[in-house]
Amino acid sequence: MLTSGQIAHFGSFGFLVLKQLFTPDETAVIKQEANEIFQEDREGRPFGGEERYIQPFFERKPFLASLPADDRIYSLGEQLLGPDFMLIATEGNLHVGATPWHGGEKNNGEGSLPSIKIGIYPDRLTKETGCLRVVPGSHLVASLDLYEPLRKGNSTPFGIAPEDVPCVPLETWPGDVVVFLESMLHSSFWGKPGRQQLAIDFFANPITDKQVRGLIDSYNRANMSFRPAESYVNSDNPRIRGMVSRLVDLGFETSKV
Repeated sequence: MLTSGQIAHFGSFGFLVLKQLFTPDETAVIKQEANEIFQEDREGRPFGGEERYIQPFFERKPFLASLPADDRIYSLGEQLLGPDFMLIATEGNLHVGATPWHGGEKNNGEGSLPSIKIGIYPDRLTKETGCLRVVPGSHLVASLDLYEPLRKGNSTPFGIAPEDVPCVPLETWPGDVVVFLESMLHSSFWGKPGRQQLAIDFFANPITDKQVRGLIDSYNRANMSFRPAESYVNSDNPRIRGMVSRLVDLGFETSKV
């Protein structure tokens, strides 16, 4: 459970690093299952240096599949997004090269839905080896957006190289979990090819008609997100079913995983 200080930190700066949320044994299982999924996706071929994105991801292996309903993860959705939050996606990424600065403006309109990304990194990552970098507070966009050059993908924002932009590198050890807002500016540099990022994406429950319409628009624009796995739709775990039931009620198609 998050403390009041952690919740305030997240609201102001847009991120949290939760140290050693998973035990070494649990972390070993997470890495093993993730490796198996990536290997199965390559049909047994060795890693060829190409970037890869798999979604749904966690649903494919037993321990990973249990994590969205685990108290340590589920409570993040409850405390940061409120009751009846939704599971929008689970994903597995093999990153290759730099991830440039990105992060959309925060939409303060009535149709916006708060969301969080919960990132798990199975390997030790530092600022020299591809850890997530963030600009704290950049999710809070004023009428004059001082970070516009970064949001537009300027190759030399503020006259300096992207990797020299002042930021906080979120260095992690296996077992740590990073929670952040994708609307916050974030990036990664100097990581080795094939570094893993595993993630769970939660959205707040839409309440107003505008929020429902915004959710439907997001579904229509997405190729894989907002499409719950059939194994979750029919899960014996009420938490899992509850996280995807609103998507089913809205008539969104499901993923056959």
